[in-house]
Amino acid sequence: MFRFELAAAMLTMIFSICLMTFFPQTFVSAKEIDQNTISLWTFDEAKGNTAADLSERGHNLKVEGKSKWIKGKFGNALWFDKDAFVAYNPGKAIEDFSFENAFSFEFWINIESIVPQTVFGLPRKEGEYVSAFRKEAKGWWVDSYINNGGWVKATSADISNYGEWHHYATTFEGKEIKVYIDGKQTAVLKAKGPLNKTGAPFRFSNSCCGGRFFVGAIDEMRVSNIARTEKEIQTLMELGVKGFLAAASKGKLTTTWSEIKNNRAYSD
Repeated sequence: MFRFELAAAMLTMIFSICLMTFFPQTFVSAKEIDQNTISLWTFDEAKGNTAADLSERGHNLKVEGKSKWIKGKFGNALWFDKDAFVAYNPGKAIEDFSFENAFSFEFWINIESIVPQTVFGLPRKEGEYVSAFRKEAKGWWVDSYINNGGWVKATSADISNYGEWHHYATTFEGKEIKVYIDGKQTAVLKAKGPLNKTGAPFRFSNSCCGGRFFVGAIDEMRVSNIARTEKEIQTLMELGVKGFLAAASKGKLTTTWSEIKNNRAYSD
């Protein structure tokens, strides 16, 4: 089984490298980013404390506290120390991160530790939603909360190990909250919109209650105002942002999805 999983992973990697090799001009183009994408961060910067948004909305994130750029799942990633956080509030444009009946958050995360408490939020918008990553002895699990007049949550109780890259996604489409870990749906909860709206900042870490931080890194994050399908989540997860944009620019997403689907079936 291990050999099959390794072979599938290698095939996907080779396919992604081919896309990035033959279509490099598409990497920084915003024209292939659909209108439902609120923000798209690769975290590929090598210096400074600001992550650039590839979407036309220009939601560039400034990190407070100690952070650095490290080798990520694709290219670089943004590493947070125990005092690092993002509290993004660009004025009226913060409304882009308030959602009435649909959203998606997708990103790679490598949690080394959760400090000093037993939970942190990423992302979190006070009074609206939060993905709450929770501490266990050997790893972490996650609740995806929304506030639709009161807090409700979908709980993904599967334990993910510390110090490893895992892909996280959560979606809401007006009727259900869903959670995906490493491209597989692990939780679902029936819940109705509309969601509560506030003027609160869009936060990573340091999310509440005297400081709820994590030590670790994030990579390849997409925020959308629709509920992405499992197919869309898995495609971005497997290719990364640059590989995804390369495939989209050449009309190759359908072919790419078929390759990914076959590789995942091969490894299961």
